[in-house]
Amino acid sequence: MSRRLLLLALTSAACFSDDPPQLTATVTGDDTSTSTGTVTTDGTPTTTGTGDETTSTSTTGTTEPSLPTTTTGDTDTTGDTDTTGEPVVDPCKNETPTCPAGPSGEPGSGLEPLDRCNFPLTRAPEWDNLGPLADALADALPTWTIADVLADLNNLALPAASVPGDVEALELAFRWDDEDFDKYWWIPQGLTGSADAYDDGRLAGREVVLVSWWFDKELAQFPLDKGVRVSLVDVTDAPEFSLRHILLVEPVPGDPVDFKPVPIRAGGIAWYGDTLYLADPTQGLRVFDLSRLLEVNPAVDKVGYDPKVADYYGGLYSYVAVQVGAYKHASGCAPRFSTLALDRSASPPELVVGEYCDGLSACDSDIAGRVFTWPIDPVTGRLPSVITWASSAAYTGESQIQGVTRSDGALYLASSAPPGDPGALHVVPAAGPGVTHGWIDTPKAVMLDGDRIWSMSEKSGARFVFAAARAAYE
Repeated sequence: MSRRLLLLALTSAACFSDDPPQLTATVTGDDTSTSTGTVTTDGTPTTTGTGDETTSTSTTGTTEPSLPTTTTGDTDTTGDTDTTGEPVVDPCKNETPTCPAGPSGEPGSGLEPLDRCNFPLTRAPEWDNLGPLADALADALPTWTIADVLADLNNLALPAASVPGDVEALELAFRWDDEDFDKYWWIPQGLTGSADAYDDGRLAGREVVLVSWWFDKELAQFPLDKGVRVSLVDVTDAPEFSLRHILLVEPVPGDPVDFKPVPIRAGGIAWYGDTLYLADPTQGLRVFDLSRLLEVNPAVDKVGYDPKVADYYGGLYSYVAVQVGAYKHASGCAPRFSTLALDRSASPPELVVGEYCDGLSACDSDIAGRVFTWPIDPVTGRLPSVITWASSAAYTGESQIQGVTRSDGALYLASSAPPGDPGALHVVPAAGPGVTHGWIDTPKAVMLDGDRIWSMSEKSGARFVFAAARAAYE
């Protein structure tokens, strides 16, 4: 009997609850980074890192971004070709850029472009180390596509007629069930969906959103750090919202091959095809395979293989998504990967990364937050090169950016400034000052979906996901 059938016999507690009783606490601040690095004149990246006080020190594989030792078919070019069919070498390969001292403009003055050559991402050894382990896990366990899991949702979100804050032209909204609405130790962060993942904006004909959460082990007073989960939510039949939580895991060598949680204070997520990108604040981007989700035993609150019973567990979840690769930053300008989105208006599509800065816990200035974009191969969904330099970089001119996306050169920045609960949405064109709108309180990520803007809030007791008419903000 497959575990899918076995799920029918599980109690509601095993399906819907995964944590100890609620604690009274608050969550403040955002991630910071003190990683540093350089790119040599031949394009070879090197980095050093001193850690992140808000992020677990556990990382995947080798923390040094270095070139792979095996042949992968990638090249250290932009991924383009000239008219002769030869690879085009990125001019940044031969540049030695200098990091700027900080923004020169005033708050709200608009984008201040930066030298993109300061911000390379390199193909990390995880692609070689984790891939064979993921294959072994797929041989050992039942596998399902993300579309399969969409047909096996097991929980509900609740429709909401309004959201806290000052959101214009609200079109639809939901709040999490009572458990996730109030729980302090699972904290929602990122937002993506089928609008990012597929040309037609649909997964198996359905409109879905995907929300990431990070686990605060100290607030949970739980011996295990469960790391990061994502919630797959079907919004097609609003005001009915069905969902399922999926745990993200990293493969671990062993006999048999094992897996463990991803214990970081995760940033945003971006979904393209079968690929899910997760922002790792001090490292860069982790990559997960959504074409082979593993079905595991949801009956016991542990993660990984238990030799006593010869079975795998997913922290009370039935499915886990496995990390298969990573891209590490190799920049002396210490980019922080706070939030992440996808720009489908660009050709090829581009990943958009934004930095949180408040001038206190993160950055010397509250308007020192930068935004970066990197192209992805529209066929593979991966970065095109062993070294991929940013296609653009700029200071945003806005403070406390919690969410960012871009379309046709215009940025949409969700901000938690001024201090307190109120949020704002800054729409910043490619040139000229931005326009500020009211937004949801304690905002996080932003996603564009045709004529709608999606966003969400993170404060315990006030956690909503919503879509508003885009025309009201342009």
